[in-house]
Amino acid sequence: MKLEPQQLNAFVDGELDLLAQREIEDRLQHDDALRDEVQALRQLRQSVRDHADYHVAPDAFRRRIEALVPAATAMPSRLSVGRGSLQHWLDWRPMMVAFAAMALLVAALNLTGWRQGDGDRLGREVIASHVRSTLGLHLVDIASSDHHTVKPWLSSKLDFSPPVQEALLPGSVFLGGRVDYLDGRPVAALVYRQGAHVVSSFMWPTARPAADDAVVFSTDKGFQMAHWSRSGMTHWVISDVERETFAAIVSSLEVAAPSGQ
Repeated sequence: MKLEPQQLNAFVDGELDLLAQREIEDRLQHDDALRDEVQALRQLRQSVRDHADYHVAPDAFRRRIEALVPAATAMPSRLSVGRGSLQHWLDWRPMMVAFAAMALLVAALNLTGWRQGDGDRLGREVIASHVRSTLGLHLVDIASSDHHTVKPWLSSKLDFSPPVQEALLPGSVFLGGRVDYLDGRPVAALVYRQGAHVVSSFMWPTARPAADDAVVFSTDKGFQMAHWSRSGMTHWVISDVERETFAAIVSSLEVAAPSGQ
């Protein structure tokens, strides 16, 4: 049975559920025509990423959007959800959704205007990937809490074998992994949930295999970030958890065995 174009596109973008993804992967083993179609779509996606024009939002447009934001300050400060104020909070929900959407747009516009060093550029890519995965509900390509399942799957999709750690802190849940694209190459992304927060851990082989770099922490756009190099692997971690918890998460990932055991 021939696959529909939307099915192929969803497969290439990693948007199918695990069962459907595996079914198509099995068909690729013996269907040359299907394999050619998938390869053509992957090449097209890569070509778009490499050569598509990049446009910075005009200053006038950014000013128009930002001018709308101060209206949000008119919201009452009594937005706690105690018994006496729950109905008051519910009455404001539609406006809060609008303000949240506006804030996301302003953040995106500011994102396009930041041009500093290589590290800043890469940090921006990390933020964009993390936000895209959480907003688009495409957190993982391989959904499993077992590193014996996730590690081989990622290794088969990448040109390296990433270390995979199942647990971060008490209460954390390992959701699985996906293949992402950062710093001009495919990378491994491991995804965890710490309470109500998503933690993304990206890794790929470093350009300087013999060098180890200490952990560098930063905060940007409300996200905690950390990056370091160890045992020939570059690591970037990002989440919106509070700072102390994030430091503990990074410490847990940093001391993990390079083999991912």
